[in-house]
Order: sequence, then C-alpha cells, then structure tokens
Amino acid sequence: MSIPLKNIYFILSYAWKYYRPGDLKKLNTKDFRNETEFFAELFVIILAKYLKRGLHQDYILQRNSIQTIKGKVDFNNSMKLTSLGLKQLECQYDEYSSDNEANQLIYATMMTLLKANIHTDQKKSIKKKLVYFNGVSNVRVNRDLLSSVKPVRGNNTLNFLVSVSKYIHNNVGFEDQKGKFDLTDFSRSGMGLVFENFVYNFYRIKLSSYSVRSGEMIKWDSSEQDSLYPTMKTDITIRKEDTVLVIDTKYYQNMFNSHFQSPDKQKFISNNIYQLYTYINNFKSDKPVEGMLLYPNTSSTTVRNERIVSGKRMLINNINLSQEWKDIETELISLIQ
Repeated sequence: MSIPLKNIYFILSYAWKYYRPGDLKKLNTKDFRNETEFFAELFVIILAKYLKRGLHQDYILQRNSIQTIKGKVDFNNSMKLTSLGLKQLECQYDEYSSDNEANQLIYATMMTLLKANIHTDQKKSIKKKLVYFNGVSNVRVNRDLLSSVKPVRGNNTLNFLVSVSKYIHNNVGFEDQKGKFDLTDFSRSGMGLVFENFVYNFYRIKLSSYSVRSGEMIKWDSSEQDSLYPTMKTDITIRKEDTVLVIDTKYYQNMFNSHFQSPDKQKFISNNIYQLYTYINNFKSDKPVEGMLLYPNTSSTTVRNERIVSGKRMLINNINLSQEWKDIETELISLIQ
C-alpha cells in the first residue's frame, strides 16, 4: 500500500492532534529517498520548534545523601550513614528538572537517527541540537519508557514530537549490509490505531455540528452480565439529527477474503461484518442505529456497499489514501452525509 508522503503528514497530524501548514511547506521543498528521511525531517522540524520554548521540565523524585534536611528523610539509611561516621542524611525530594522521560525519549531518538540511513544535512542539524540535552540522561528505549511518556497538557509541540519519536522507535529496523537503522513501511507498521485516530479526529474537527465520540462502551442486550463475554467498544460514534452511526475502522492490505479453491470469488472479511452487526444490534439509542466498516484503499477500486440487515443499515466503504488530500477530505465527509 503506497501512501504519498504529504498524505502521511496529514494523517499523522490529525491522528496526533497537530497540524501546521507551515511544516507541510517545509516538507514539500525536500526530496526524500526513503521514509526514514521523511520522518527524520519531520522530527527535525518539530524539534526546532520545541527547543525555542526550552526543554519541558517536571518534578523528578531524587534520592541522595546530603548534609542538610531536604524533603523526606529516610531515617533507617541515615542512621547507617551516621554509624559510618558520615555527617549526611538520606533524603527524598522533588527537583524541577529537564531530565524527564519525555526529553530522554527525544534525546534517544536523536541518537538513533544519527545512526540511520538519512541525509548528511539532517544529521548535521541533529548534532547541532545535542547541546540542548546536556542535562538529559542517555537512556535505553524500551516498552516501559514508550508507554510511560504521557501527553503534557497545553504543549502540543512536545506531544507531537513524542508521538513521532515513539513511531520511530516502534518501527525501526537494522540493515546488516549498510549497518544503518531504517524504518519499516509506514503502511504496514502499527497503522491500525493511527488510522482510527485519524478518522476520529478528522470527523471531530470537521463535523462540529454533530456529536463525535470514541471508545463508547456497548453493553450486551441481556438481563444478565457475564464477565466471560467480550467487551464491546466503538472506534467512532457519530450522533446526527436523526440517526446514530457506529464506525469501525480496519487497516488491512486487502478488505476481501478469497477461498484458495476459488481465488476469483472475493468476499468481505466475515469477522469484521459479524463484529459490526453485533455492535449495532446491542447499541441502545432512541434513534435508529447504523453501522459502517471503513477501510483504507490506495487503488482505483472504490467500494460503496450498503445493505439493510435485520432492519438496520450496514455500510462497507473504503477511502483512497493515495489521492489528493482535498479529495480525501471530500470523500470522508460524503460518507457521513
């Protein structure tokens, strides 16, 4: 699945709640040999903006042996120090510092990109900015760090930079022949959640007259609740004047299945249809409930399938992510209206 780099920027901007037309203009002036260079350039552009405001600081819990009381005293360890003839106290205290997990992740991303298969000018730009991170620890990135870095309220630049950093670390690979880090294909690397967030935030912004929500829980239409039954949670719920639309996004290379004995006879993926059917038949509302499966598509084959099943409207659509962005916006809006 081939997605133009400009469209990748738009998708990420909506998915990660950050869109700046000026950034897109800068990206459009560059020729990228690969996706790694594209993401490196995006990282460098946002990093420069972030550094203008100064590194984000947090209160970090410190534990040190000092000569004066500060914060909370650990009396047991302080007694041990006294028994050794040391005039020190073991204290725990908060210190306002830039050596927090967000900056550690950004710093680690800079070091990773310096080993990557990117343009020399990009590496020079990153090296010039290392001086800003002199007080930040050079840590090893792992899943715990990636999951522990949370959004900072009111700092969209930092949050977007962290999201780009997480994407780079989640999708980086190593080329043995070149000895360089490179990113996996954007269209195949963890795009399910990105696609879902993109569609949700796009509709939330563009359909301001409707109620657009995500993650609504659906209870089974039963007088008894059984913890062994799976939890149902919508990707996107759009409440219009006269209907409620439940959207389930799916990011697959192919929205069809074909039997090995009859490869020419394609069918929609059954589990996806069963899931949507279950959602709309258990969703409680005083308005008619409809359901839509939404897939990506980068070919010229447009799917617009509509059926009434058990009195409820079910839609199976795809959206071409390789076309001009204004056409993508028009198509997404037309699917709702």
